Amino acid sequence: MNFTKSIIIFFTIFFFNSHLHAEQTASKKYLSIRTGIANLRIGPSSAHPIAFVYEKRNMPVEVIEEFEVWRKVKDYQGDTGWVHLSQLSRKRSLLTTKDGIVLFKNATIYSEPIIKIGKLEAAVIKKCIPNWCLVEIQKYKGWIQTEHVWGLENKEIIN
Repeated sequence: MNFTKSIIIFFTIFFFNSHLHAEQTASKKYLSIRTGIANLRIGPSSAHPIAFVYEKRNMPVEVIEEFEVWRKVKDYQGDTGWVHLSQLSRKRSLLTTKDGIVLFKNATIYSEPIIKIGKLEAAVIKKCIPNWCLVEIQKYKGWIQTEHVWGLENKEIIN
């Protein structure tokens, strides 16, 4: 009887933990570069050398690890390194991955086009529904299709 209870408890804990692990790995965490210049370092301290300098404000980065006030991030090219929290923002943004993406007045391709956006432009996300995001880019605000952007999960909803 005691052995049976132990087996049941073991499997309950095992499946509960594996379910939590699956949830944690399924959702990515994105932040954006807060300033016009942000240092990507080899390790999590100011003593580590700078590997790269980001010069694009609001560029999205994926957080892949955390250590005190440092975040190991991955960018759209897959480059990784450590950035201090003071250089990051919780403001969500996306990066265009194709030239000529159209910003529309409404979330439909039949809406009035506002402007064409170039490749590797960072836009601040205001709201997302499946396949569309309301963004601010340069001095414009409108809807963009999410097919050719980086910094979002597939069909992610942001309110």
